Amino acid sequence: MGPTLRFFIILAGVITMAQPRVAEATNPGGSGESGPLRIEGARVSTETEAKKLALDAYFKRTRGLRGVQTAKVVSIHRLDVEVTGFARKGDRVWEVRIYGPRDLRAVIWVHSASAKTYFLVPRE
Repeated sequence: MGPTLRFFIILAGVITMAQPRVAEATNPGGSGESGPLRIEGARVSTETEAKKLALDAYFKRTRGLRGVQTAKVVSIHRLDVEVTGFARKGDRVWEVRIYGPRDLRAVIWVHSASAKTYFLVPRE
């Protein structure tokens, strides 16, 4: 293994460790089957609840002026860092992406315990 390949393997490991960890997600189908994500015992425990909170926050921020074609829950994260005023290290958040007719409009985290929302995109 050459030094260049070794560098990229180490870099990939560092990047992977720097990303927020995915929380344990459960689905009714059991292991190996895809199904709706759930966080058992959380205030916001289903994809449907997370999507509704994210859409409500999006329309409140845009005053209903920007159309939405689709909203999609893409993952659940267990945060490795504190996000001031939103979440502490170890909290679980839903990541919801809002799409317009031609582009990505917003990326919103929904806190699983408090139901607060946090906009990653767009930032103000």
